Amino acid sequence: MLLATDENQIKTWILPRPISKVEINNCPINYTLQTVLSRRGLNIEEELINFITPLELPNPEHHFNQLNKATERIIQACNRKEKIAICGDYDADGITSTVLLVELLSKLGANAISYIPSRKEDGYGLNAKMINDININEIKLIITVDNGISAFDAIKRSNELNIDLIITDHHKIPDKNIDCYAIIHPERSPINSPYKFLAGVGIAYMLAINICNKLNFDIDKTTAKAFFCIGTVADMAPIIGANRKWLKEYLPEINNTMNLGIRTIITKFSLEDIQITTEDIGYKIAPLINAVGRIGDPQLIIDLLTNSCESSVKNLARNCFLLNKERKLLTSTIEKEAMKIASIEFNNNKKFLVLTNRNWHPGIIGIVAARIVDKFNLPTAVLSYANDGIYRGSIRSNKQLKVNSALDECKELLIAFGGHSAAAGFSIKEENIPKLKDMLNNIALREFKNCNLNKSIKPDAFISLKHINHDFYRQLMLIGPFGVKNNSPIFWTRKCRIIALYYLKGNHIKMKLNDGTASIDAVKWNCSKKIKLNDLIDIAFNIELNNWKNQDKLQLNIIDIKKFTKVIDLRIHKRNYKCKLTEDMKIVITNSKGQSITSDLSGLNNKEQSKKDDFARKILSFAEIALGKTA
Repeated sequence: MLLATDENQIKTWILPRPISKVEINNCPINYTLQTVLSRRGLNIEEELINFITPLELPNPEHHFNQLNKATERIIQACNRKEKIAICGDYDADGITSTVLLVELLSKLGANAISYIPSRKEDGYGLNAKMINDININEIKLIITVDNGISAFDAIKRSNELNIDLIITDHHKIPDKNIDCYAIIHPERSPINSPYKFLAGVGIAYMLAINICNKLNFDIDKTTAKAFFCIGTVADMAPIIGANRKWLKEYLPEINNTMNLGIRTIITKFSLEDIQITTEDIGYKIAPLINAVGRIGDPQLIIDLLTNSCESSVKNLARNCFLLNKERKLLTSTIEKEAMKIASIEFNNNKKFLVLTNRNWHPGIIGIVAARIVDKFNLPTAVLSYANDGIYRGSIRSNKQLKVNSALDECKELLIAFGGHSAAAGFSIKEENIPKLKDMLNNIALREFKNCNLNKSIKPDAFISLKHINHDFYRQLMLIGPFGVKNNSPIFWTRKCRIIALYYLKGNHIKMKLNDGTASIDAVKWNCSKKIKLNDLIDIAFNIELNNWKNQDKLQLNIIDIKKFTKVIDLRIHKRNYKCKLTEDMKIVITNSKGQSITSDLSGLNNKEQSKKDDFARKILSFAEIALGKTA
């Protein structure tokens, strides 16, 4: 069911289908949230309890056939006090994975040393140069985290030097024989494994748990659980299976971490007195960690997260926050330049936007690509010049095209590539960029042949403002944590009057709304729509808790705004209808021929009644949702 919107970046609201109105009694969540989960495919009566409190996880050794071999080799290295190289990546997933294992293995007796490639000098992942450096340091065991599965030259070099290489990664396994000591990868787990969607830090954490269980060592003597949460959310791993269980258990504990670096970050973001959510990690903590790897030396953030000296941590944190500020300024500048090029490409009817500028910072291009996708709803590659004389690109998808598969089709043009269906990276010679642009655009044209590329949102349920209270929010949190595959529910409300309006820096607005049942504060980030006091609006939004001056206050985070109209346009089964509420609260639906029915079905005569009654009731059930008569 499509609901038309005003002239806006979001073209339609795809409203949910009607469901049974039977409310389940003695349920830990209310009817509105029951409808949300039912529409998402959950059987409330049979599956809700296990969804709220996930079951215990199976022994991971039954799901990863080389996990025991890897664990035993690592324990051997700890007992012998060997040097172990932990080779990570410069993003938040790679950094947290690295620090997690460095911290644990150091406590277990090993001399664990982190090795992170330079984004500018080395590019992504393990390389032969790193292997040579590790060999010079007389290290005979390497554990990769969040990388390594495609590092063929490095794998070959480690074998030549008789270095045991354990690869833990979650990026797509290439169709090529990989000869190393052990591989721990979700693709090699059973099809229904709860470990299937672990990020790099999730694999590292699972390995850490396995080591601790064999040594009867308490993992709570480390910061592993906090690192798992930060890295998992930062990498946008699906919040299902093991990710959901561990996040649900560990997120509430982050504020109690003994890690001085994390505590300092939390304090600087004023998060110390609230329960940290996935949104706090995704929009504050993770970008800070990513910023250091993007434009600075990743060793800085590793030092921050491993240092136990208070004065050193303060200095390191100050430098990290300064880099984050610089990253924001760089991003803003590059984004403006990239948007201009993207607009030209979009107007030339390109379906895969490829934007190149040799002067853009390679550490920022991934962020910019994501923002271009958000604006134009098209897959986007942003390329910049690297120090080694080649161009590096970062790709983000619009969720309708698998960008790693697209790159695979273009592999003859690329030096290297890797990633996920939603995000990927590659390196390429300058002379091959025009060919790449054409190939990617042709792939997009093929894939989008029958796709509607207009941007839309999918609200989960209607709710009146009077029902949004702290008890509702408590129940909402029971179905969290939220993220990929368990998105924060989008609610919508009709006919909200703007009773207070405040303009903030950066095109953001704050307002107070009243829908005739109650009032509530709301915020709209990057608001391009012109609104004024006393306007009547329909809104789609998330519900969040705003902590201001130690007071918890509910507010709406508005996703989209459209002007309220008494008559709304609906598109159902490729047919257009107009529907409205009369003064006596009856629903009137009119089709394109001008024929009308009302909610008492008075528009049908006796002869039509038997033939069209079922169809009319179906259309009315859609109208009830659109007009806010039911959740």
